[in-house]
Amino acid sequence: MEWLASLFLFLHIGGVIVAFGPTIAFPFIGAKAAQEPMHGNFALRVNELIGERVVEPGAAFVFLMGVGLIVTKGYNPLTELWLLVSIVIFLIIFTYSLLVQVPRVRRMVALTSGPPPAAADGAPSGPPPEFQELAAKAARAGMLSTVGLFVLVFLM
Repeated sequence: MEWLASLFLFLHIGGVIVAFGPTIAFPFIGAKAAQEPMHGNFALRVNELIGERVVEPGAAFVFLMGVGLIVTKGYNPLTELWLLVSIVIFLIIFTYSLLVQVPRVRRMVALTSGPPPAAADGAPSGPPPEFQELAAKAARAGMLSTVGLFVLVFLM
């Protein structure tokens, strides 16, 4: 059964790299989009696509491989504090991401899908105030999630 535990470990670590590696680029993409607002919607849609197609399913895969590792290694999350804390942190980050961050990004995409409203002088204005507020919240949540992921890596 040791070979099975090794397989789960390999898949768990590989899954972490594939699932969460691309998220390191999100702040850089966002910063570039802020410098070039005409491409902001595209940048948001790229982040959204990577999240939906790589990060979210990858996170579920990582969790399942972790469960397989726990079972095959015989760990008890109730007696292994590092494991219990890791599971709780992971579930908090994953749930928050799905229930708050994903809808927030979708709203940001919707707000930037059309041309900006004209200002009083007829010139195009920037993104709506709601967008700026959402972007700031998304950035803060992204930073906290990244810190949480680094804590998980440390605990592992």
